[in-house]
Amino acid sequence: MKKKVCVLASGGFDSCVLLADLLEQGYEVHPFYVSSGFYWEKAELHWLRKFLRELKSPKLKPLTIAETPMRWIMGGHWSLTGKGVPSSRAAWDSVYLPGRNLLLLSQAGVYAATRGIPRVVLGVLRGNPFADSKPRFLKDMESAINDALRSRLKVEAPYTKLSKAEVARLAERLGKRFPLELTFSCLRPRGVKPCGGCSKCAERKDGLR
Repeated sequence: MKKKVCVLASGGFDSCVLLADLLEQGYEVHPFYVSSGFYWEKAELHWLRKFLRELKSPKLKPLTIAETPMRWIMGGHWSLTGKGVPSSRAAWDSVYLPGRNLLLLSQAGVYAATRGIPRVVLGVLRGNPFADSKPRFLKDMESAINDALRSRLKVEAPYTKLSKAEVARLAERLGKRFPLELTFSCLRPRGVKPCGGCSKCAERKDGLR
């Protein structure tokens, strides 16, 4: 049971490296995606599914998609409309989504705890400015989930000491087993293609460079 893990997978570079890394370490990996109606989700899921198919590992379990609609909470927010999306010149904290990790971890925590999966992990990197990515918050979420479900779940972010460039080097060590070209991170995709001009496109490009 200790070799099972639930990974919050978005299709982005960081979470995909984490997922492939855990498979390489011999874990049974359960990818978990939370759909909230954000503008980029159709494209994100397109690439995430392609990425998972390419891994071809017997230890990789089917993608689970939980639905938590946010339109009734966030109204006309740019994340839902695609209008006013932070550009490549915007500050990193401009992409903050209210309560994002609160929702992600509560959903994934219930899923994992009720299926005997002892760990939930997410790809938070060094320098993340958001309060809901800090160690204290993750520990508090872990405690809340365990209190509610009488479980012993662990919530972990194993890359918190790594930069984007260091995660890219980790992907490089995975070699052909990591299909880099199938990762995706964009706030305003054109169909299933990245726009190339938003802050997430710029962040991915800079990290890989």
